[in-house]
Amino acid sequence: MASILRIERLNYGIGGALTVAAAVTQPRDVALGVAIGVALTCLNFNILRRLITRWTAAAAKGERSNAPMLMLPKMVILMGAVALAILFLPIEPVAFIVGYSIFILSIVIDTTFAA
Repeated sequence: MASILRIERLNYGIGGALTVAAAVTQPRDVALGVAIGVALTCLNFNILRRLITRWTAAAAKGERSNAPMLMLPKMVILMGAVALAILFLPIEPVAFIVGYSIFILSIVIDTTFAA
């Protein structure tokens, strides 16, 4: 579980740096898109980490967990939040996608250094 925690921390660090850089160098709609994308991906990854940790801890004890059952509602809520953000907030959709995609960079960095 140390790897997933490192990835989550990398999300926070990369996301914070990207948000600050966008706020300083980009127009408001772009900076806001990046910031909201980063916030959603960090929140999603935090919830995902907690569910996976709970699930694997229960499995290690030989117990059942309801964590897998919570994955579908989490994804539905996440997709709804993404749709609402793009439809109703004054953000640049491409900037939102850039901010939201930092988790991929975090995974690649962690995997590279772990190898």
